[in-house]
Amino acid sequence: MHEKSPSAALVERALAALNAGDIDELVGLCDRDFELDMSDRVFNPSTYRGHDGIRQFHTEVLEVWDHYTWEPEQVVDQGDLVVALLRTSGRGRGSGLEVERQTAMVWTVRGDKATSLRFYRDQDRALEAAASRD
Repeated sequence: MHEKSPSAALVERALAALNAGDIDELVGLCDRDFELDMSDRVFNPSTYRGHDGIRQFHTEVLEVWDHYTWEPEQVVDQGDLVVALLRTSGRGRGSGLEVERQTAMVWTVRGDKATSLRFYRDQDRALEAAASRD
């Protein structure tokens, strides 16, 4: 059986913390200068910086969604780059609208901390972007 790299294991822990709403755990896995690039989102595209940015992002998610999850279907380990292919789902706060789709995140990990995350609506684009950064 293939053992996960420390980078892939860190990304899986970060996603588990995000899904559990354990933002303190998530922040602890991220560098203080962490950059969260959500500019590919349809609604409220934005980039968040630092630990405060992570907390702001989580607060905004809770304002819009009763629940939202980012479940990894596959984690593609490319050393300091880790591509998480996700099944995301949520239920809108107030509207009750249920959504489910496939998305992706490309994480950059240096040492024992995540330094950035870029969100992609299209999994193939995420894989191409990660491959071009090799």
